[in-house]
Amino acid sequence: MEEKPGRIYYSRNIVNLCIDSYDAERQCGKLWSQYAGEPFLFSSLYEALERMEELYDVLQYPYASTETRSFRNDGIQADGPVVETDSTKRHRHTADRHRPSGIPAGEWKSVRAGETFNEVLGHRGRDATFIIRVQYRQHSSWQGEIVWVDGGRRRCFESVLELIRLIDKALEETESALAASGD
Repeated sequence: MEEKPGRIYYSRNIVNLCIDSYDAERQCGKLWSQYAGEPFLFSSLYEALERMEELYDVLQYPYASTETRSFRNDGIQADGPVVETDSTKRHRHTADRHRPSGIPAGEWKSVRAGETFNEVLGHRGRDATFIIRVQYRQHSSWQGEIVWVDGGRRRCFESVLELIRLIDKALEETESALAASGD
């Protein structure tokens, strides 16, 4: 269901996705959040979504209903793999796994609001701006709403794939409008 943007209600996990340039393969820009003094720079939409996931893990909001699993062994050292027992696996602290890459180890727990909510919403991308509020992280995906600021539209999404498609469609419309006005 498509609606006019109207109000954007305060939520601590809202991010402002500012796209400064894009083509068929890459979208580059800045990702603003209240909890980072500086924006996260990204060179692909995947990278921006990865940073958002890290932020939500640190905030523990919205709480993920499933935990990420991996076949990768993170315990490899220079002299070989670290052997973990069931006891060490149970007591291993997983918090640093969820630390955003822009925040040094040991400091991420003290993340405080770097900008006000209104300052975060005030940033604009050269080509497009999206305000994204993820309300739930269920079924190993995201559910929430996206506001396309430049196009004046609000849409709900039920998966990360749907979110990507909405962003892609908005960028295509922006490109079409620019091509039509350039003739």
